[in-house]
Amino acid sequence: MMINADNYRLLEEKAKTLGAKTVRLIPAETIVVEDRTILKCIFGCNGYGSRVCPPYIPTVSEFKKMLADYDWALLIEWKSENVFTREVSENFIKFSVEPPENEETKRQFFENLKTVMKDRKETIQPGVLEIEKLAWTLGYNTALATFPGMCTWCATSDYSDVKCAGASGPCHQPTLRRPCLMGLGVRMDKTLEKLGTQLQKFPMDDTAPVPYTLVLLD
Repeated sequence: MMINADNYRLLEEKAKTLGAKTVRLIPAETIVVEDRTILKCIFGCNGYGSRVCPPYIPTVSEFKKMLADYDWALLIEWKSENVFTREVSENFIKFSVEPPENEETKRQFFENLKTVMKDRKETIQPGVLEIEKLAWTLGYNTALATFPGMCTWCATSDYSDVKCAGASGPCHQPTLRRPCLMGLGVRMDKTLEKLGTQLQKFPMDDTAPVPYTLVLLD
C-alpha cells in the first residue's frame, strides 16, 4: 500500500517539530536485518538486558517475519549537539565501567553520557512515540516506533544513571517502551548504504552523533 502524500507530509512536519533533522519514507524491504547484529548487543554493550533490548524483545528471526508484514517505514535522523572528542568516543563503553583518570576527560565523558540520556528521554523517545501516535490516528493501525539504543525513561533526574527494571521485575514504563533497533537485528549502516547514504564513521573526532530511529508503517 502506498503512503498517502498528505499523510506523509503530516508525519514529516510532526517529526521536524519534535526535533528531527531529516525524515525519509523508505520501503520496509530496504531495512537490512542480520542475525549476527545482536552479537554487538550481547558482547560489548552495557545496555544489554534493558527492557527494550534482548532478551526482552522479539528475536531477530521473529522480527524478520514481522517486518515482512510492513510496506513502509519512516527513517528519522534526530538533531544532536552532543560533541564527542576522539578519546571519549573510542572509550565510551569502557569509561562507563571504569571512568578515566584524567579529570578533564572524565568531565567530558560524563557530560556526553548525560546528554545522550537527556536527548533520548526528552526528545527522541517521546518524539517517536508522538509520530507513532499520529500514524495510528491516520489509519496505520500497526505503526511501531523504535528506539536508537537502551531506554532512558527511568534515568535519574540528574541523568547520572538509568534505573531500568531489567531482570529484577516488570518494566516501570510498559506502555512507553519500544524496541532498540540493533537489538532487533537492524544493520543501520547497510540500510543507509542501500539508500545511498553513509553511516557516520567511528570513532567520532570532535563531532556530534547522528541518532536514527525507524517508525514502521503498514
